[in-house]
Amino acid sequence: MKTLGLFYISKLITFYAGFYGCFILHHAFAVPVVVSAATVGLLGSFIPYTSRFKRHPQAAVYAGAFAGMCSQDIIQTQSEIITVSLVGALIYTLLRNVFVGIGGKLGAIAFTAVASVVLVKGLIL
Repeated sequence: MKTLGLFYISKLITFYAGFYGCFILHHAFAVPVVVSAATVGLLGSFIPYTSRFKRHPQAAVYAGAFAGMCSQDIIQTQSEIITVSLVGALIYTLLRNVFVGIGGKLGAIAFTAVASVVLVKGLIL
């Protein structure tokens, strides 16, 4: 259980870093969204990893970068960014051994995280 908690925390931090990095590059510095995601993904590939987590931290940064490609009209506040990161890291942790080697998993995680926060936000407001 302790290992699963550490795995989730590492995914949360790296997913948030990828999301926030891409989001800020695109919205604050007017870098094209695809270039923002690619830059963040490239920088994330240099994160050192242990054999315990394999390459999951790098993948979580890239999944976060995919989520960070969303419009500023959809995700507007820091609390929404944190919520998307919490949901994205949770989904990533739950699916870590599912769909191994299947393309599109990181994008699907990012889409599901953003869509679920937007859905809940729409239901509450």
